[in-house]
Amino acid sequence: MKAITVHSFDDGGRLRLVDLPDPVPGPGKTLVEVEAAGVGHVDVMSRRGQYPGFPDPGFVPGLEVAGVVKETGKRVYAFLGGGGYAESAVADDVVELPSELSSAQAVALGVNALTALLLLERAGVTAGESVLVRGASGGVGLMAAQVAAHLGAAVTASTRSAAHAGRLSELGFSTRDDEDASYDVIVDPVAGPDLGRHLGRLRANGRYVLCGAAGGPPAPDFAADLVGLFQSSPSLLMFSLSSVDPARLRSGLETVFDLAARGALRGIAEEVIPLAQASLAHERLESGAAFGKVILRP
Repeated sequence: MKAITVHSFDDGGRLRLVDLPDPVPGPGKTLVEVEAAGVGHVDVMSRRGQYPGFPDPGFVPGLEVAGVVKETGKRVYAFLGGGGYAESAVADDVVELPSELSSAQAVALGVNALTALLLLERAGVTAGESVLVRGASGGVGLMAAQVAAHLGAAVTASTRSAAHAGRLSELGFSTRDDEDASYDVIVDPVAGPDLGRHLGRLRANGRYVLCGAAGGPPAPDFAADLVGLFQSSPSLLMFSLSSVDPARLRSGLETVFDLAARGALRGIAEEVIPLAQASLAHERLESGAAFGKVILRP
């Protein structure tokens, strides 16, 4: 089969298209013929050798795929520990897809929508609350805005791209984030040097959920901003799917796909790129040029 490997960590990491033996699933495993593979910031960091838990160069990146189980013909989604950038992948568990969703749509939802659903659950978002989503044109941000709106929150979708702001407005989101506005909940997949300033925009008893660092680490003294807000009782939460029980991950995915099948969520995947051009897919993600999810097509 054709697959992409991380060839080297040098110069920010290099990807290579290679031929590998077809994988053979062990007992209790499922072999999926991949039709769509998700591209995420974890893939970028693992390519650079910056993400813990990944092996030395030579591994196949990719944490989520959708496709067909050859033995049964069922269309499924799978959340992987790696190996998704390939024509076939072995999964520990799969979730059958509703007929209403294509493989690309499923991956456009997938990890990002699951993250959004569970982090907003962790933050205790309720109807009528105000929610600011930073980086709202990215994969997690776009899904967080949709899920928060589904929960009845008043959502402000923040992005630095005027073109992306127009797209978010077309989807029904307010993109006007006045500097003096405050929020009950802030969802932040960006982090970066502006994190401390955004902490100061929480209302009393507000919750700040950090779920990524696409903009790099925060300023070293950002905690001082949090301590300065002591009397308003803010909460700073950090959320990763790595901390979630596998059974909850599965049930969360089932919820996400059911919501999408009923039209309550929409997976947006306009960047569907051939597997052989995985480097281009990473460039599109890293540059911030993509709107929604970036997907590889074997």
